[in-house]
Amino acid sequence: MAKPGPAPAVTPEDVLEVFMERDDDSEPLTAPEIADKLGCSRTTALKRLRTLADRGDVASKKVGGRSRVWWVPSPDDESERDVLAGYGSWTGTGLSEAVEQGREELDEDLREDGRALS
Repeated sequence: MAKPGPAPAVTPEDVLEVFMERDDDSEPLTAPEIADKLGCSRTTALKRLRTLADRGDVASKKVGGRSRVWWVPSPDDESERDVLAGYGSWTGTGLSEAVEQGREELDEDLREDGRALS
């Protein structure tokens, strides 16, 4: 019998595999969809997606108040790759996570005051 405990760690490569296993390669995914497929938390999926974005392996776009979709950019989309590559030097610094966390905290504070980020 297996010991109870936390699920095995989810790697960025596990997240990329979810993208590769889709029936429709052009369909973007959300962090909750990826979390559901991997059996991990939304936060874990989001952290791995940010790591992949820092490396230029995925791209994302905000599509609502707090909603964001993610996709694997096509290899021939050089302009997207060039922009994403510029962020690669920040990989491992935690900058992406800190900025996103700050944005989420500000959004939550504004929501409590009856306002929201646009």
